[in-house]
Parts: sequence; C-alpha cells; structure tokens
Amino acid sequence: MEKGESAMTNDTRFDRWLDAFFNHLFARRPIDATCAGLHSYNGVLPAVDSDGLETVVNEISQLLSDVELVDRDGLDRFRKIDRDLAEGFLKMQKWERDSGYMYTYNPVTYTGEAAFSLISLFLSDTRSVKDKQADFDSRLRGLPRFLADAKSQLQGSPKEWAERADKECAGTLAFLIDGLDVLQQDEGLRVDGQSRKAAIRAVEEFSGFLKHDLPEIAFEKIRCGTEVFKDILGWAHGIDRSFDLHAYMQHAEAIVADCSVILDANAGEFGAASPQEALALLADQHPDKEGYLKTYEELWEESRLLNERENLVTWSDYPIEYVPIPRWARKAQPYLYFLFYRCPPRWNRPDTYRYLVSPFPSEESDATQEAFLRANNTFVIKTNHVLHHGGIGHHVQNWNAVRSRSRVGQIAANDGPSRLTMLCGGTHCEGWACYISELAGSKGFLSPLESYAEISSQRRMAARAVVDIALHTGRFSLEDAISYYRDKAMMAPAAAYGEAVKNSLFPGSAIMYLYGVEKIKALRDTIAQKMGDQFSLRAFHDSFLSYGTIPAERIAAEMMGKR
Repeated sequence: MEKGESAMTNDTRFDRWLDAFFNHLFARRPIDATCAGLHSYNGVLPAVDSDGLETVVNEISQLLSDVELVDRDGLDRFRKIDRDLAEGFLKMQKWERDSGYMYTYNPVTYTGEAAFSLISLFLSDTRSVKDKQADFDSRLRGLPRFLADAKSQLQGSPKEWAERADKECAGTLAFLIDGLDVLQQDEGLRVDGQSRKAAIRAVEEFSGFLKHDLPEIAFEKIRCGTEVFKDILGWAHGIDRSFDLHAYMQHAEAIVADCSVILDANAGEFGAASPQEALALLADQHPDKEGYLKTYEELWEESRLLNERENLVTWSDYPIEYVPIPRWARKAQPYLYFLFYRCPPRWNRPDTYRYLVSPFPSEESDATQEAFLRANNTFVIKTNHVLHHGGIGHHVQNWNAVRSRSRVGQIAANDGPSRLTMLCGGTHCEGWACYISELAGSKGFLSPLESYAEISSQRRMAARAVVDIALHTGRFSLEDAISYYRDKAMMAPAAAYGEAVKNSLFPGSAIMYLYGVEKIKALRDTIAQKMGDQFSLRAFHDSFLSYGTIPAERIAAEMMGKR
C-alpha cells in the first residue's frame, strides 16, 4: 500500500480506481474515445501486436485486483453501480482476449477499428478540419502497421465473419479512394499521397488475406457456450445465473408464434391475402420528391407534440437537424456499421445534433426516385428515424444519460466502431427505445396499417432473443439461425443472413431488446400498482432515464429498493 493510502477514504479510493478504469478503457480503445468526443486519443490506433494485447490483459488483471481493495458495501448507490458494471466489463473483456473470441478468430474486430479510426474523426469530432488534421495524418500513417499486426494475431475465422470483415474492407477502401477526395474538395483536408497509397495497399492486402489465407473455422468450434453466455448476461446485463435460458427462449418463441397468428388473422383488414401483401402496402405511403427531407422534421415535431399531449416523458432541449449523409461517406456507408443516428459524443458535443439520412437521388431516373421513396416510406421515417432513434427513443435517452450520477451510465451506450462501448448499456438503451416507441405509437402516432406492421417488428425483436440464446448455447448452427429468421420472423434472405452473422459476432447483444422492453414494462406495472392513483407515467419514465444507460435489471432493483 502506497504512503497515504491507509488514510484515504473508501470513496476516494474507488474514485481513483474508476479514473484508472476509464483511462484504461479509452487508452486501449482509442476509436471508442473518439466516438465519445475525447480528442486527446484521436491520433492513435489500438496496439494489437502481441505486446500490446498482453499489456491490455495485464492492465485488466491489475484493475480487477485493485478493485478488491474497495469496500463495496461502504460505497453509495451510484458508486456501487459503477463498481459492479466496470468490474463486469473487465471480466468480459478478459474473456474476449483469453478465449481468442474477439482477437484471434474475429477479423471484424480489426476491420471495424480500421474503418472508423479515420471515419470517426469526421463523424464524432466536430472541430474544424484544421484542428484535427494532425490526428488524421497520424492515424492514416498508422493504418498499415495496425492491419499487419491484426494479420499476425488472427489464426482462423468462420467464413461468415471473414466475409463481413471483407465487406468492411470494401467500405474502408471506398472512403480512402473516394471519400478522401471529397473531403479535400469540400473541407480542405490535406491528404499525404504516400500515406494514402500505403493505407490502400494495406487494406487490399488484408482483404486478400481474408479471402485466401485465413483458415476457415466452423462457428460451432468457437461459440462461447452456455456457461460463458450466462456469464455475459451477468457481467453486462445484471442477470442472475439462475436465469433459465431454455425457458426464456421458449417464451420468446411463443411471442414469435403469437405475432405470426395475429398478422395472419388481420391481413384481410387491409384488403390483403397475406401479411407480406399487407406489409407491402406501407411502401405506397411515402413523401413526395419535394417534401422528402422536410417530412422527417414534420414527423419529429408531431411526435414531440404527441409526447407533450400524452405527458409521456420530459423532452430534452437538444435540437436535432436531419441532413443527408455527407458526400464523403456515401460510397463507404453501405458496407460499414455506419449508423444514421450515432449516440452524440459524451464530451465536446455539438449544440445541434446532425442526424444523417439517405440522400434523395435527384439526378437519377423517375423510376429510381420512386423506388427510393417507397423504400424510405412514412412508416420507416416514423418508427426508425423519429420514434426509435431521433426523438423520444435514443435522443431523449442520451440527453438524460450524460446527466446521470453514474459515470458508467453516462457513456456505456456510446456507439463504437462495431458495437456499444460497454454492453451493460444495452438493455436500457435498446429496451427503452423499443418500449417507448411502441407506447408513443399506440397513442395515435401510427396509422392502423403502421400499427399492424409494428407487430412484425415485435416478432423480429423476439426472434433476436431466440437466436442469441440458441446460437451461443449450441441449439442453433449459423445456418439454423438464418433459417429461423427467414422462416419464422419472415425476414428477407439477405437481412436474415446479416442479422444472424451479427448475432454470432457479439454474444448477449441480441437478447437485450426483448429483455429490456419486458423489464421496463414489468417495473412500470409493479410501481403503478404499488402507487395507485399517485402513479405518474411521466415521473416513472423520467426516473428510469435518470440512471443513465445501465442495465434495466439494475435500475429495477434500485427503483424497488432492493440494492
């Protein structure tokens, strides 16, 4: 024990430990730091050579050892929350490294970092190009070494993972070849020709490595398994090990089946012979050419007014602006984890958040424009871009998160290169967005056909829980998961394939939607019954959101006084 350590209060000792935890988190995952708005990490890439990965494991072990010196029971409630979640995160990170799941067998770990090492500088860092020029130069120069080190770590991969990683290579190349030209023209970015050529060559070589040199390993040989899956549910979502995975999977399967029955029974109300035919009618209801972008703003304002009328939640005073995806990103975006709405950076956030939407193809043919409008129809705008992401869902949630007394809750659900910064934010962020979107939609925001379509969305959410459990506990192969999405959730083949592969990459990430929604509903109903006439839906929602993006399970325990 260092001099003066014995005189340190328990709270101070923990606060110093938590500072060390965050320093470790962002120093070792600098792309996540950029996404969170921490500029001091913007010039570096993760160290993924053997020494770098060993250093990370050693730091994790030291942090886990040091936190044992803190008296958990002596901490206040929010410090206790942060201690538990940070410790769980470290244990999960240690498993990811010790098992090889993320760094030995998962090439997407590296291609996501490579792409967003550069792209994040123009999405999350809102400084002028002049102010971030040196950071861009440093990361561009460092890309070949990063990918060379990545190749040295990878020993094999399921072919589906390698294919996804190769797709991300295509997106990175599109940015390096086309996107940088646009940034030079539009924003005055200076691009060193030699560094650019070296980066392009490195990405091309990595793509070739994925196609021809990386040994194929069956997913079944590296899946996490039942025990680790239960560990992940505990580490990240606060779910006790006694949780019956098989029973919950059966519960989710029943929801899938029930939704299908309802969809089949009610298709005729819309003059359709099948659910597929009824859902296809949504494409007929879309903005016109002149009103495409304005429709987002109008529906956003309509949802805000609905919230005030129904007194659902305190709406944040954080302006949002719907803008087309910038020209520099348009060729890369389809290949990457390039979200329309990314969690606004925790630090150095802009005064107005720019929500990116698909640009209207004004130079294309009438037929192409009509197809675009049908794909980006009113239902898609209402449910995805307004309710779930840009308004009462994630945007209101994120405004609350940065004001949480939990430091982990402030940043856990920040969007990183391939996934959330900390999975422990998942049941809150996705649970809330799905829950409140359903509730707000039921208050008159959705038409009868749109409400019918939401049943299909609920079916897909339940199917994700089924696949997450079945994939990682050995009940499903990847092919089984793809078939389940296609045959039971009625997803298009390409969407079913993409969703199943994503679920396989990140165990415990797909269950969080359904589990989060159900936990919030159960908590609401319990508190409403307890409070009777004194219950306020808005007060409940405000209280829930005030904890920040920590597990819904933990919030329920806190609000029920069980912690």
